[in-house]
Amino acid sequence: MYPYRHLPYSHNAFKVFESVARLMSFTKASEELNVTQSAVSRQIKQLENELASSLVIRKHRSIELSDRGKELYEVLRKNYSSLDSLIAQWQAPTKSRIVIKSALSYATRVLMPKVAWLSEKYPDHEIVIIPSIEEDPVLEAEDCDLLIINTSQGDRYAGKQGVTFLRHEYMAPVYAELLSNKDIQTEDLLSLPHLHATLDHQDWKLWWKNAELKGVKKGRDTVFYSLDLALSACLSGQGVTVTDLLLVLPEIKRQFLKCPENIALQHSDWQYYCYQKRRSPITDDLLNWLVTQTQSDEKELVRLCEKFDWSYKDVTFTDPA
Repeated sequence: MYPYRHLPYSHNAFKVFESVARLMSFTKASEELNVTQSAVSRQIKQLENELASSLVIRKHRSIELSDRGKELYEVLRKNYSSLDSLIAQWQAPTKSRIVIKSALSYATRVLMPKVAWLSEKYPDHEIVIIPSIEEDPVLEAEDCDLLIINTSQGDRYAGKQGVTFLRHEYMAPVYAELLSNKDIQTEDLLSLPHLHATLDHQDWKLWWKNAELKGVKKGRDTVFYSLDLALSACLSGQGVTVTDLLLVLPEIKRQFLKCPENIALQHSDWQYYCYQKRRSPITDDLLNWLVTQTQSDEKELVRLCEKFDWSYKDVTFTDPA
């Protein structure tokens, strides 16, 4: 049994009526449908007879839609539009994807601000960025175009096929102006609140040891278990956090974040590597961009060190030129 028992057997009349109603002209509809005007008129008349309803009010030099004609046209318009969009999706070429998997903080603070630029640079590709919380991924198990690794196990990746060293981390304490109305000195860090990105406080412990700062620590500790949360708290004036300065370079340049006076940059135990699983012109281009961008950021950090009199004699930049 035909399920749509109230519809005419032939749906062609609906197509003809939709054209007439949209163009408000028998003549224009016949041109659009490539049939004679009399054929259009007959189809409309037949539809009106089958529906037992007047749809088109014919005047001397124009036409109007009846109330039922307006209702029918609105339903047809919406459904034809939906059908056209659906079929267009089927026919549209599927974009190739560029999949970049990255350490979470790098994805958030380095890649995310560049998404619009990457989309413009590769308009025929869909940019997919996957944040990774896995510290030491197994390269053979990864399925992405580029994998950006933040690791303390550099020996595990250095020299491996497809792996490029990007950079070290450049660590220093940072704070927001909201925290203090005066410039903070290194010794002030003993009494200020410390914000941590990990439960083990490792970044602070390593920085504290290498800084050889004397005195008893009095500031409270707060753990956020995420660098981005720790930095957000820092930006809102809740305390001081130790971070990789290249991840907050824009905030430092605009003085949203500051370093204590006479600070010395340090390396952490962590480095960044990029793994290129399959070579292609696009992944080669992306890798070259990452390397160039990293070198540019390092040069900007050197410039800021010289501007604010921060020592960087104990760190190594990947592009010393």
